[in-house]
Amino acid sequence: MSRLVRFATALGLMLPAIGMAQIGPPPSPTATRPVVVAPPAPLPTPVRPAPVDSLSGQMAPVKSNSQVQQQLRSHPIEARGTGPTQPIQGPTLQPKVYDRHGRIIPGAKQVGPNRVLDTRTGKYYDAIPSGDGQQIRP
Repeated sequence: MSRLVRFATALGLMLPAIGMAQIGPPPSPTATRPVVVAPPAPLPTPVRPAPVDSLSGQMAPVKSNSQVQQQLRSHPIEARGTGPTQPIQGPTLQPKVYDRHGRIIPGAKQVGPNRVLDTRTGKYYDAIPSGDGQQIRP
């Protein structure tokens, strides 16, 4: 082997080792700035309002938990509402609007019985009920 080939081979083997020596491990992310740990939030202390006698305005004696439970057992809570609550209804879905060929028209809205508005063109059309929506009358 010639001297030039040996030199090129030795250089080729040493280049990756030299490159890896220059890279090194990554620096710590907190090496250049201080780290501050926030103190834990204090737990709120429960506050019990002092009971007041409604008739005289005087402070009533504080009852123990067992006295309150006994009173609740002897006096059941009665409902004083206007009637049964109504179930929560989600937003009403607009029925789908189909064109004369049965394709869905995006953005079209039903504005009345058998009336449809195409919001892209601003035109009103007569429609007939069709499946789960309205179809523009041919």
